[in-house]
Amino acid sequence: MPDGQDLPSVGRPRNRTVDRALLDAAARLIAQRGYGALSLQAVADEAATTRPALYRRYADRAELVVAVLIDRYGLHPGSADLGGIEAELFAIQRHQMELFTDEVLGNALPGLLDDLSRNEALAASFYERFLRPRRRSTASILDRAVARGEIAPGIDPEWICDLITGPMLMRALLPAVGPIDERLVRLTVRSALDAVGFSGRD
Repeated sequence: MPDGQDLPSVGRPRNRTVDRALLDAAARLIAQRGYGALSLQAVADEAATTRPALYRRYADRAELVVAVLIDRYGLHPGSADLGGIEAELFAIQRHQMELFTDEVLGNALPGLLDDLSRNEALAASFYERFLRPRRRSTASILDRAVARGEIAPGIDPEWICDLITGPMLMRALLPAVGPIDERLVRLTVRSALDAVGFSGRD
């Protein structure tokens, strides 16, 4: 459909139907063709809208892909209080297992990382928009565990984020290393619990 309803006008909200169509179109094209073959024109065509409508929302391919990831996986995966650090770490690692086995991320990741490595401003934007909020959400798991008396204060949350995400990222980039599966979830959770000094497991 044409983007006639999305013409800029003072006080009018952005057309959410077009927003949805663009995100869905980008996800489909990444899954089908990969990040390297993704173009903004192809996304506009797939969404049945116009290129100007897309550029009003996203400056480049990487920004669009970040929006797709936020849409699919959110920014606060560790925010739910499940009553204990172990349950919450298992929940976030199963969330990450879903993230890192998603064909959209799998097809986007190598090209996206290449773009980020070549553009410092883009890398900083990716960190601020996507990674930092998710890492803060993960850190909230430690804050709740300290409040419950499950672990001592002073644990570096950045290290715990690296500890649980690093193996997932490695296997997403190099599948020959091993699968991203429930066993990896268990191993990473066990490592994180050991790292924070949690001894409350049965």
